[in-house]
Amino acid sequence: MSIDPLKMLNADTLEKVVLTRRVSDFLHRSKDQEQREIVENVARALAQDVAVNVREALALELRSCPFLPHDLAAKIATDVESVSGPFLASTTVFSDSQLAGLMPHLEEHAHVTIAKRNSLGDSTCEALVTFGSEKSVSYLVRNEKARLNERVLSSIVRRFPERRTLMEQLSARPNLPLSVVKSIIDKVSDTFRCLLEGQYGVTSDIADELMRSSASKSMWAMIAAASERQIHAYVGDLRAQRRLTIDLMLDMAEKGSIAFLESSLAYRSGFTLSATKNMLHSGDSELFVALMKKAGISKAEAHAILTILKLVKTK
Repeated sequence: MSIDPLKMLNADTLEKVVLTRRVSDFLHRSKDQEQREIVENVARALAQDVAVNVREALALELRSCPFLPHDLAAKIATDVESVSGPFLASTTVFSDSQLAGLMPHLEEHAHVTIAKRNSLGDSTCEALVTFGSEKSVSYLVRNEKARLNERVLSSIVRRFPERRTLMEQLSARPNLPLSVVKSIIDKVSDTFRCLLEGQYGVTSDIADELMRSSASKSMWAMIAAASERQIHAYVGDLRAQRRLTIDLMLDMAEKGSIAFLESSLAYRSGFTLSATKNMLHSGDSELFVALMKKAGISKAEAHAILTILKLVKTK
């Protein structure tokens, strides 16, 4: 294939578009290494042409080429959407690791295109979940032909735990690992939760426990560094919303927030916070029992509170 570089540089756009077909034909069939290198350099020049339609034509022509130099393929893959889209949708020139390596350098439109591909390697899926937006990851999750391993699925849950729609799309995938089912069952609507329970045999008791555990972690993250005044106000909100349960009160106390326990007992008993603290920590058993009764705390729960207080004092 004979091409005059100077003539090519001065050619008009239409001539360059026509040239992309000749370049493609040669790269598809020729095994002459010396000639191939010359033509690859021509392709590199076309891939950098200022005219978008020249680059578009080249990408279309080369999308089915079985082998391309990595730098040329990467140049096309990182171009604007009209150039890179058709190429990334079908090219097979990238290995799994090469495509994964490109992920940090690609725009969202490219991530979405890759997420829709029929064949995706594990490394590519992991990179897409790491660098892709919620939109591109959503396309990956909905791609029935994409095989997502447990590590990829778990990464999606860790990165987007509050995105209910995405979690529900994830729950609709077949054959989820049980670890993933347990991690998303408290993040989906009742409808999807019932489907997961029925499909994977996760009982309601387990589901409820997982939900409580998740709520406990979220609440602890909110109060761990809060002041006593902030905690008292927060406990008041929980009380008003009827979410201030004994289990939650004990859980926060066990994690180290005695202030949460004090505020909870104050709201439940109707005593002031100052009076509650005195009755709780005075060492007077009669005052302690009176506080427990007024707060509606059972003997077993009162014993648990005493145990927690003793542990705190020994620390």
